[in-house]
Amino acid sequence: MQCKVLAVWFSALALMMTTTALSAQERLNNASMSARWATISTEKLPRFSLNKTLKEDRLKPGNRFAAPLSVDLGLENAGTWESTPDGARVWRMKVQSKTALGLMLLFDEFFIPPGALLHVYHADGQLMQTYNGLDNQANGKFLVGLVRGESAQLEYIEPAEFKGQGRLHLFRVDHAYHQNNLEAANFDVSGKLSVELGFGASAPCNVNVNCEEGTDYATEKRGVCRIVVIVKEGTGVCTGNLMNNTKQDGRPLLLTAFHCQDGYTPLYDLWRFDFNYESKTCDNPSKEPQWQTLMGAKLLAGRQMSDFLLLELSNSIPQSFKAYFLGWDRQREAPTSAAFIHHPQGDIKKISIDKGPLIVNPTAIQWNNDVNTPANFHLRMDIDKGAFKVGSSGSGLLNEKKRVVGQLHGGKDTCDQPIGYFGRLFISWDGADQANARLKDWLDPSNLGADTLDGIENPVKGGGTISGTVKTEKGIAIANARVQVLGSSGVTITTLTDDLGNFSIDNIPLGEAYEIGAGKADEYDNGLSTLDMIRIQKHILNLEPLSTPYQMIAADVNNSGSISTLDLIQMRKVILNLDSKFSSPTWLFVPAAKNFVDDKDPFKGLASGIYTIPALVNKNTTFDIIGIKFGDINGNVDGTY
Repeated sequence: MQCKVLAVWFSALALMMTTTALSAQERLNNASMSARWATISTEKLPRFSLNKTLKEDRLKPGNRFAAPLSVDLGLENAGTWESTPDGARVWRMKVQSKTALGLMLLFDEFFIPPGALLHVYHADGQLMQTYNGLDNQANGKFLVGLVRGESAQLEYIEPAEFKGQGRLHLFRVDHAYHQNNLEAANFDVSGKLSVELGFGASAPCNVNVNCEEGTDYATEKRGVCRIVVIVKEGTGVCTGNLMNNTKQDGRPLLLTAFHCQDGYTPLYDLWRFDFNYESKTCDNPSKEPQWQTLMGAKLLAGRQMSDFLLLELSNSIPQSFKAYFLGWDRQREAPTSAAFIHHPQGDIKKISIDKGPLIVNPTAIQWNNDVNTPANFHLRMDIDKGAFKVGSSGSGLLNEKKRVVGQLHGGKDTCDQPIGYFGRLFISWDGADQANARLKDWLDPSNLGADTLDGIENPVKGGGTISGTVKTEKGIAIANARVQVLGSSGVTITTLTDDLGNFSIDNIPLGEAYEIGAGKADEYDNGLSTLDMIRIQKHILNLEPLSTPYQMIAADVNNSGSISTLDLIQMRKVILNLDSKFSSPTWLFVPAAKNFVDDKDPFKGLASGIYTIPALVNKNTTFDIIGIKFGDINGNVDGTY
């Protein structure tokens, strides 16, 4: 027994000595990686003119924060390819637009085959996000952003067995700028400009929806989403509201503001709708929370005078979103109190409240885009708590019964005595002759003539349900894992696991074959320690083999299909902050019922992480998944991120 303990300590000491001796080589490797990026030529983008853009904004004021640069860049005609010893290929490309505070990347071709990965890096070299086959959309389009800084680095890794199957093509890069030049700028701790948009961008006077002020709106908040607005002329951000209709069938109708796209050419199939983007508590979180996304919509109706826009989302709302369809009130009376839930500057969900009565605004309003709205077309709200900003536009005004009576147009958006003006549902209901300029045809398709309608939970429709749990081998629940189902007819549904690792995807057409997979954004060092390295070293030296196939897969951090000292080198780099990532993704997900070809060699026949469900026949299908966190051998990963 004593000899065995000594042997273990000797192995650990040998490992430490070996990795120390290799530290100089590691520095060379890291330098080589930086040099490799440095040698990749930056793809030339059209020149961005701030003066021209600001002039356009003065002529056509709106919520645009990024202007478009047309490009033609893809795997076939840009970037640099490199082959790896195992037969895989790596494609790298840099794009740069000088003075940009951030970039939006718009793809008209986006397909990542099984096992392939796309890493996107900010200008400072930090990893922004990793994308895989779960991110493929049925229409082949995709939106990435906001990438911080004036450049974006893309790294696409394609396994040998799927060589040539990936499709990535950028047709546009949007350059983020400050509309007021430097007046609206933020400076981070390094003294560099940072975009006043997205997570953490809103002013401190904005109140998180899960603070005490939002307690009574815990149901209604689930009907509100952030909208990333894509138009031919650039990118903006607004707020949207799911709306119930008199058929109460869960048709994905979404109300927002007309001025979100007024004067522009909308590309509705690229609009992105982010649900449940909020802090779990009253405090602003230190780490950006996950959200659930749907992409694409079509226009149903809109009217400039009352500033409403009604869309129908391209996909039904999955049950896993726990979405709520808001009720409405089309009556003449102004609310005796009101609230609205919104995403100021694209930040996490906030709430603003007026405890007193609102008024019907008795005068016409001259807006900064030269639109004049008539007297009595808007409700005026003197906000008691909270505020609003660009991005809040379109937020539904909830009356004392928590029914939507209008949507935010604009107003005085300061923290000091803010005032909001909301286009009235009373006017939007039937104030125009055509269905495409009024709401009644869409919100009252049963022609009941209803004055009010309560909200409803997302109704369960026909079809099947695929549900299950996502946990580690040790039974640790994995929260915020993305589970996606792709149908043979093109249906694509994505959801997130809850805090217990549960997921449920409903309303799936029966009779089709489906592919299912999971993914999770995480830090590479989550669950990683020197104890894991010692376990791998023991395995390599045949002192104590790893006991399960899941542990063996987790040990292969360089994604080579075997376990060697090269894996230990990568782990050490991450532990010592010499590198930020492995060659593998952070997680691999396999079916809980998976039978390995050989438990002692689990790499034999190991699939890509996307699995097939033959023709779905049962209305309720269970598919449990086991998550393998690369580098975590002893199972102490934190699955709550």
